[in-house]
Amino acid sequence: MDANTALLWRRYAANLPPLEDYPLQAVRFHAGEVLAGVGEPLTRLCFMVEGLATVHNVMENGRALLLREFSGVQTIGELELLMAYPVHASAVKAITAGVLLAIPLTPAVRQKAFSDAALLRYLGQVVANKLERSNRIAAQDRLYPVAARLAAFMLYLHHNRQEAINLTRLSELLGTSYRHVLRILRSFVDAGWLCHSGKGYRVLDTAALTRLAGEIRYD
Repeated sequence: MDANTALLWRRYAANLPPLEDYPLQAVRFHAGEVLAGVGEPLTRLCFMVEGLATVHNVMENGRALLLREFSGVQTIGELELLMAYPVHASAVKAITAGVLLAIPLTPAVRQKAFSDAALLRYLGQVVANKLERSNRIAAQDRLYPVAARLAAFMLYLHHNRQEAINLTRLSELLGTSYRHVLRILRSFVDAGWLCHSGKGYRVLDTAALTRLAGEIRYD
């Protein structure tokens, strides 16, 4: 492990499994870079520790469904590794520059990983969390109107101190049109719940958005 990788590992170790005995590598990426492509061979297990990325499912007709955006410490390739799936099942694309810690999945590393209780426990928790979120979001998408879901998403951005927003990605996440999202945002502004701020929206009335969002959450 080189000095730069060791520094990153120490910075984020509290949110990662024990990886000191693995051939860990720090890999910096730039905005727009594909971190994992559907059908690409699974050659490494990655822990994204800095940056923002999107995850897509790509269908046989070529259309892509935006599943989520993620930031902070996230894993790439854990599902495929645990299922012994040889290629990536979803596409991961960087939205901003960032860095990930990668473990090359050589035969020896794979054998070590499958006998490492701490790593398997961590990856199992990651998969369980993703499954819980996927089930929750699917239910929300079917049972709640777009306005309520958008209110919840704006609260999510507010709690994470984010104001910048890409309306195209947001409309994909909510499963509706760009124009519909824009109309609802304008209604929130007119009601005094939000104000337009540069490239995004700033929350002014958390109580009103919370009442509309109810139990819906994005995390």
